Amino acid sequence: MVFRMLKLEFYVPRALENTSDVKEIEESLKKVKSSLNVDVRKYIIDENGEEDSKSKILWGLSVGKRIKIKQTRKSKSIYLQLIVFGNNNPIMFYPQTRTGEEIKVKEFLGGLLKREINVCTKSLRLKMN
Repeated sequence: MVFRMLKLEFYVPRALENTSDVKEIEESLKKVKSSLNVDVRKYIIDENGEEDSKSKILWGLSVGKRIKIKQTRKSKSIYLQLIVFGNNNPIMFYPQTRTGEEIKVKEFLGGLLKREINVCTKSLRLKMN
């Protein structure tokens, strides 16, 4: 099955570690892991971790796929980030915004549980059997 090739990495800035959003996403990640047998990892990151994830993963995906990285206005800190890997290569990240449309981490995980991959390309939804 296609889902066995997927790996999800959840990056949480230390300041957001104990928020209700993180707890909700963690519950969804547990469901995805158990029902779809997807490898899931969580990382608590500081400023150095943010810069590493931006420079090593997010910028390349952002430019290549024309997806905006959601960051704070002033400090340019990233929000919660979920990076999707296929065959150990980063292929997508959430939240993602393109042409005014946004898909949040929770929405992506909800779709994944329905066996859909949601991306911001004119509401393309890939249904996986």
